[in-house]
Amino acid sequence: MRQNSTEMAISGMKTDIAASMKRMHLQRAAAYLYYEKDQPVQRAVHIMKYADRPEIGYLLAREAAKEFIYTDFFDEIDCIMPVPLHPNRYRSRGYNQSEYIARGLSEITGITIDTTHLTRSKDTPQQALQTGEGRKENVRDAFAVNHPEQMYRKHILLVDDLVTTGETVRSCLQAMRLFRGARFSVFALCKAKS
Repeated sequence: MRQNSTEMAISGMKTDIAASMKRMHLQRAAAYLYYEKDQPVQRAVHIMKYADRPEIGYLLAREAAKEFIYTDFFDEIDCIMPVPLHPNRYRSRGYNQSEYIARGLSEITGITIDTTHLTRSKDTPQQALQTGEGRKENVRDAFAVNHPEQMYRKHILLVDDLVTTGETVRSCLQAMRLFRGARFSVFALCKAKS
């Protein structure tokens, strides 16, 4: 099986990506856009996150869903789960951009959104300010789950705004291992070009 660059980043490996995905119960992962420094996508993401324009994520996610719906990407997904913000970050920003992306996907696919079973338990500095190993340490044990028994054998689509090294997604998947028998897929609005 041929993996894409989003799956490679999330697996955290250059080789044996399929085995790493299997260990994480990761079915598939994809990103809609490439994110490059000083390019329009970078500017759009920056405005979405830091200039109070979450509707950018919503609109782009709708367009992505319209394209992906013709593939098997959304097949058998039980719920869409946005990567959560810590309550302090949510209060300061006023919204979770990943939740807006999830809303755009949900509107086109009809798949429900779940914002209660995965929480951010650790208030961490922004990943964008971290480099290398610091990204991994920054999000280690940053997420927690609630009522894991309710997610038994579900297929969950985890949604993030941007995948760079994949550390945030891997940290979420690590916490969600408590969802016994669950399978995961990942949608990112953007994937940083390596």
